[in-house]
Parts: sequence; structure tokens; C-alpha cells
Amino acid sequence: MFFTSSLPKGKTVIRSGFATWAAAVLLLSSCRWVAGYRTPEDIWQWQDATRPTSALREKAEVYQRDLEEHFQTPEGIVKYKRFLDTEDDGTYGDLADGPFFTGMYLASQALRFATTSEPAARREILRTLDGLDLLMEVTGRRGLLARYVSPRGVIPGNAPWKWHPSTTRPAYLFRADVSKDQYAGFIHGLGVTLAVVDDPDIRRRAADLACAAADHLIDNDLRIIDVDGSRTTYGDLSGTYWCLPLGVNSLISLAIARVSADGSEDGRYAGFYRRLVAEGYVEATHWAHFDPMRFGRRTNEHMAYLALYALLLLTHDPATLERLGSGEQRTWNHVRGEHNAFFAFVHAMRGVKTGDGPGRSGEVMEAAAEGREALFEFPDDKIEWPVDLTREGFDVPRSWLNTNKGFPRSRVAIPLHLRPRTSSFWGGNPYQMAGCLSPGGRVESAGVDFLLAYWMGRYHGFLKPGD
Repeated sequence: MFFTSSLPKGKTVIRSGFATWAAAVLLLSSCRWVAGYRTPEDIWQWQDATRPTSALREKAEVYQRDLEEHFQTPEGIVKYKRFLDTEDDGTYGDLADGPFFTGMYLASQALRFATTSEPAARREILRTLDGLDLLMEVTGRRGLLARYVSPRGVIPGNAPWKWHPSTTRPAYLFRADVSKDQYAGFIHGLGVTLAVVDDPDIRRRAADLACAAADHLIDNDLRIIDVDGSRTTYGDLSGTYWCLPLGVNSLISLAIARVSADGSEDGRYAGFYRRLVAEGYVEATHWAHFDPMRFGRRTNEHMAYLALYALLLLTHDPATLERLGSGEQRTWNHVRGEHNAFFAFVHAMRGVKTGDGPGRSGEVMEAAAEGREALFEFPDDKIEWPVDLTREGFDVPRSWLNTNKGFPRSRVAIPLHLRPRTSSFWGGNPYQMAGCLSPGGRVESAGVDFLLAYWMGRYHGFLKPGD
């Protein structure tokens, strides 16, 4: 047997009307959610199932070196995926999550610099701020981010309608229709930088970017307005919808307001933050977790924890911390035991900040230990190979319900080294038993997720330098 862990069940109360709706959706979508599954017959090589043995510091060094050599554009944007069998011809790829991964990488380097004072970490911070600057400048609209950029003259991918020539940076095309998850990663990086880095130049640049994003939300009633003047597809950051609280939206909006207020003396941003607090956005964060069918996809929780971590670092009001903590505790009750080092370290850090330190809270110690163990499980590389844990040799308890993408689903969270390798383990589905079923070994993802969690653990003392 490869593992025997189990996931604690959170208590969930579902109103009868919602339960009826959920049952109807399940019935209509049964072809995907309860369909049978067979192992593909044409897979010639499967992902290695051996548990990694590398020290965490060694893994961090490898992922750091690989990112700088292979996963950064010259401008400092994280190119988070690459094709290994394609010669590097100067193209940047047809990617859609530039601010998300670039922001997370910025946070990792800010924590690294705050922990070690390494000049190389400071250089990476400045380089990554250059990348975020470009992602905003190319759109020509203050506070509006591009999903990604590419040098002009090269059509990235097969969808040229997604790309626009930049009028402010004529050498580039940019991908439009930015979504709220991009702002979650973006403000996470800026907020962490302002919280842990004292360098005046770095702080000024981070604050300028955060204030521009806040201006965009203030001027557009918490909506992200694209270059054509319309709201982007997933660009509404309002904290409620038809009187229902939207916890993820509330966290991202609060983070943008808090980070801009912390970085600027202009009262406009402090007023923006106070307005959101007065309108109940802090209370709405209680509902950040939403997975009524228990599929296990963690995209929303990932966004929530990114924004929350920046808020926790910058918030000092005990009442606000208590209310943010209540929502985080609810989310943690649903995701604990899922081998998610990032979530675990945020939870442990929250406990320490609010007075429930490792010497006083077994839960904080447990979360820190879970995060540490997850990083030891983290694979030594992120090359995508086919995975199918329904095959003979894997004793994994299978659920009757598939994932939302139709893959077989486990009843317990799967260790990281056995999972399909995606661009971020922290936002992936910890219960998915199969994936990456096309010919393997062609695609590699950057280790931004490992670097972020590793340097969080080091900064907060959950990891030792020798680990």
C-alpha cells in the first residue's frame, strides 16, 4: 500500500433547495461524474512512483536554477510551462496565467531575501517587478493586467483573436481578458514584498503597482474593465452576488485595498479599504471555501489563500484578524490533510500571529508538520508523465464520484509524488487518480509552487536551513 492517510470531514449544512439543485446538476452531468474509466492501452512510460529523497534545500536550489535558466522571459515574466522537445526559438508560448505565477514567484523571492539577505534574491525581486510592470504597461489602461505578453511579429498559439498589439509598448502583443485569479497572484506577490522587504526602491515599485490596481477597481466599481471597455469574462470582484457572500472575491478585493493602503500615504486607498470593511467584506471571507459536490478542485481555495496570506501579514487590528481567522479556519477544516504545504503554512502562520503559537496550539504544530512533509513528497522535477493510480500495484481507495473533469477520484488525498504534475500543485485536485495521459515527457512546469512554500516555511521558522 502506498499510503493510508485519511481526510477529516468538515461539517457542512446544505439547505434543502440547494441540495435539490445539486442533485439535479449531478443527474444531468452523470456521464462525466460517474462514468466508467479504463486505463489507456497506448501509454509506453508511466510517471515514476518512487518517493523523492532529496533534501529540501537541494530541491530549492534546483528549482531556483531551472526557473532562472528556463522559465523566465528576458523581461522578468514567469514562463511557467515549456515544451522540452521544441527548440527555443525566442517565442514565449501561448500562456494565460502570467501575473498569477509571476506574482507568486515575486513573493517567494521576497521571502527568500528577507530570510537570507542574498543579493541574488534582491536581483530576482527587481527583475520580477519589471515583468509585472510590463504586464500592466502593455494594456495601456491603468491597473489593467495582461494575461501574458509575446514579442510582436509572432502569433502565439492558434488563437490570434486573443492577442492585441500594444499601443504603449509597440514591440509586444498581449493576451487580454484577464481574470480575477491573475489579480490574486499579482497582489499576493506585492503584498508579501511590502510586508517583508525594507528596501525603499522595491517598496516604492510594489506600492505603485498595487495602487494602480486599486485605482482600477475604485474607478470601475470593483470590476476589471478590458481594453475594449467591457468587463472581462471573470472580472467581477464584488463581494456579493444576489445578496450571497463571495468569499474569494472579498479576499482579493480586500488584499488589493490593504496592500495599496499600506504602500501609499494617499488617503484614497485607506478609504477604499475602510469602505470594503464597512460593507461586510471581512465577514464574507468566511465563505471562501465552496465545494458542495466535494470534487476536490482547489482553484478557489488557492486564490483565497494567496490573498489571505498578504492580508494576514499586513493586518494588525485584532478584531479584523479574528474575523479573517474564522473564515480561514473554516477553509482549513475542509482542506487539512490534503498534503498542501502552502495552505498548511498559511494556517500555521495565522495561528502564530494570533497568539496560538506552536508551544500553545497542537493544531498549528500539526499544520506546520503537514507542510514540511508535503515538501519532502514534492517531486524532484515537474515533467509531465502519464499517471493512473487505478492500475495494478496501487492500493488507492477509489470514490464512486469522478473529478469534475471525469478522471477517477480517490477517497483520500494523494501524496504529491504520485499525483499528475500540473503547473501548481497547490491549486490542483489532490484526489485525482489519473492525468497527463497524452505522450509524456514533453512538457515541464516551473517549480514556483515549491519555491513559494519552501521560503514561507523558512521565513516563519517552520523549516530549518538544513532540511
